[in-house]
Amino acid sequence: MGRRKIVGMWAGCLIASLLVLTGCSGMKTANESASDRVVLRLGTETASQSPETRGSQRLADLVSIKSGGTLVIEVFDNAKLGTMKERDEGMRMGTIDMGTSSVGFLASYSPILGIFDLPYMYKDKAHELRVFDGEIGTEVDKKLQAEGLRVICYFDAGTRQITNNRRPIHTTADLRGLRIRVPQTDASVEGFKALGALPIALSFGEVYKALQQNVAEGQENPISLVLYNRFHEVQRYLSLTNHQYFIQVLTISEKTWRKLSPRHQEILLECAKEAQAYQRGIVALEEQTLLKVLQEKGMKINAVNNPAEFAKLAKPLRALYIRKLGHPAAELFQRIDSLRD
Repeated sequence: MGRRKIVGMWAGCLIASLLVLTGCSGMKTANESASDRVVLRLGTETASQSPETRGSQRLADLVSIKSGGTLVIEVFDNAKLGTMKERDEGMRMGTIDMGTSSVGFLASYSPILGIFDLPYMYKDKAHELRVFDGEIGTEVDKKLQAEGLRVICYFDAGTRQITNNRRPIHTTADLRGLRIRVPQTDASVEGFKALGALPIALSFGEVYKALQQNVAEGQENPISLVLYNRFHEVQRYLSLTNHQYFIQVLTISEKTWRKLSPRHQEILLECAKEAQAYQRGIVALEEQTLLKVLQEKGMKINAVNNPAEFAKLAKPLRALYIRKLGHPAAELFQRIDSLRD
């Protein structure tokens, strides 16, 4: 065999070898890239237009951009990942990654958290946000971590008001005896008993039908949920009781959190701060506008005559929780009150 031919054969083999190596290397890079991409499922209770879901979607958008697409959050609205209870349990088990929940609902894991959902607990919205944005909010996170959940941020869910079909509520006497749907939390049930109503605890997904079929005469929720969940179609009166400034906690499964890389954890928390600010801004801007929309849709809207009269009925709940939970409850009430001004 001639020298030129041997050299040609070796060159051909070398080129073939390089192509194989290059091909393998390319396949490895692609596989590594695919395995580095993390997809998290986040569930909310409310419609896509609600501040809660819009804040969650903003978080998903920010995370995708900041991570270069290596961390993806898929948002499922309208309880598509289950009720609040089912989502919380799923996160504890690691079958659901992220979700929103009221603080009071999380009292089933740490009973003292029920205090945050008692009626007339805060002076105003600013007072409530000071509570959750400071040391108390950090301690809530620690309590939940011990139960398999971790706080990502605190969304503002607005201010809860009462709707019903029987009469406008001007005084506490107008509320007496009304069958009002409330969340499935002890704080909500105890709170509305103290206010003189007949509370009916149902999951959020059951509210519209319960009102439509007159199982409940009324319900209580922030204005945005009254509109976006079409409660105005089955309710006539909206009374501005301002009985609860409402926080919705966005949590992640502790099992999911530990699987994330340090960089993905950092990205998630950084983006959560921005999403929280965006979500709270929506609520602050929309409440007055949405009241006008509900009025245009036929709801009769009124303010209560004397909010202090309602708050006075709720005050004995403090003694009830101190009896149940002891000194830690008394101390928490004092710390919340210390942030009023």
